[in-house]
Amino acid sequence: FKSLSKMDTIRPGIVHRIDKETSGLILIAKNDQFHDKLSKQFENRKTRKRYLAVVHGEVEPMTDTIDVPLGKHPTKRDGYAVRWDAIGKPSVTVFHVREIYDDFTLVELDLKTGRTHQIRLHLQHLGYPIVGDDIYGGKHLKISDIVPRGVDCNRDRLECVIKRQALHASYLSFTHPITDAPSEFTAPLHGDMAVLVKLLRKHRFKKASTLFLKVR
Repeated sequence: FKSLSKMDTIRPGIVHRIDKETSGLILIAKNDQFHDKLSKQFENRKTRKRYLAVVHGEVEPMTDTIDVPLGKHPTKRDGYAVRWDAIGKPSVTVFHVREIYDDFTLVELDLKTGRTHQIRLHLQHLGYPIVGDDIYGGKHLKISDIVPRGVDCNRDRLECVIKRQALHASYLSFTHPITDAPSEFTAPLHGDMAVLVKLLRKHRFKKASTLFLKVR
């Protein structure tokens, strides 16, 4: 870009960002006026954000609301945790199970608040940590962790499928700062997370909801 907004001097242009090693949609403004308008939509919860995550365990129920306060970790610098004291801030996530596999689940998450590491902490709190999220209880997966022994998958069974948390920002909606028209954007699963889902569908699939997700 020839120009970006300068309201955030550390991250020029960045209105909405995602955790390190999370894939998917971010929002960038090219000037300060639009950055301000868009930022206020996020502050006033006028936007919608949805994510996809592959987690350990078979999630139940099929849909529910996680209403658990979050805040800075009491002892770990730069860490975050569930906080039931005065430090904890209201944090709400709605989840929907999309596909269930043996020992894993693909879930869609609709954020009602935007706390740091909200999805990762909420899923860990439920006992379903995100695959690859070694900070919050997840584990990295090798091919051999998914493909049953004795099944030929034409790949090195010790190969790591995904080296990051299996979390993807798949949907973002807001009001356009010029036209005031509703604006919606989607990002299909791709790369390492798409490979992970394809392997789980092929070798561990159990059932799916009515929504079939595209991968590329």
